[in-house]
Amino acid sequence: MNNQERDRFELLSAFLDGEVTATERKQVLEWLDHDPKAQQLYSRLLKIRHGIQTLPVPKATQATEEINRQVFRKIDRRHWQKIACWGGGAIAALFVGAVSGVLPGAYSPLPRLAQSPEVETTAEPLMVAINQPAVEIPKAAVSVPEKSIQSFPESKNSRFDNQRLN
Repeated sequence: MNNQERDRFELLSAFLDGEVTATERKQVLEWLDHDPKAQQLYSRLLKIRHGIQTLPVPKATQATEEINRQVFRKIDRRHWQKIACWGGGAIAALFVGAVSGVLPGAYSPLPRLAQSPEVETTAEPLMVAINQPAVEIPKAAVSVPEKSIQSFPESKNSRFDNQRLN
């Protein structure tokens, strides 16, 4: 099929669908009056169009209500499956917690704190010395302030020092 035949086919198809302009309609009507190939193509397109329009529409095998019921039943089933899964996990966690709390002593998986043995203490009398301490406490030393430096001695670089101070 060359370009001209393809263009004619598209224009005839658009003519059948009612999608042509007034000038295109005049051109198609002229082809149908004078061109036997265009007439043959047009009659084939009409037969195809009629055949498609008369095809039986397949009926649904299930009613729409039944399909809706099945969809919602699956949604509900998934919801209950999630609840059962989480519930089973919670029951398993409770079981592990209960068993770990029942196990005694060294077999318990719970961490234990270190325990030190108790040291027995004997009672000794307590003596309180109020005026006479048991140990001699030395007197605090008195500090004497050092002599402060009143004036700076003159240095060789006294001019430099004076400039630096100013």
